[in-house]
Amino acid sequence: METAGLQERKLNIIEQLIILNDEEVFQQVEDLINRALKRPDLPRFSVAELKKRAEKANKDIADGRLIAQDDVEVQTQTW
Repeated sequence: METAGLQERKLNIIEQLIILNDEEVFQQVEDLINRALKRPDLPRFSVAELKKRAEKANKDIADGRLIAQDDVEVQTQTW
């Protein structure tokens, strides 16, 4: 398939997703894309859980429990 045609189809799908208000249909599309890209299902957090996690993160920062970005990058090079 030609690239210009594929790009046009992608844009068309994006436009349709923007106006889509059906959560169930959106979830099906999202699941289909994730399966096609072989992405694992990630946990979905409620708003309350996200707030709880953010509050814990803020407390960890305030209490000095953090790792500098440079240190994380050094650690990940050995993975």
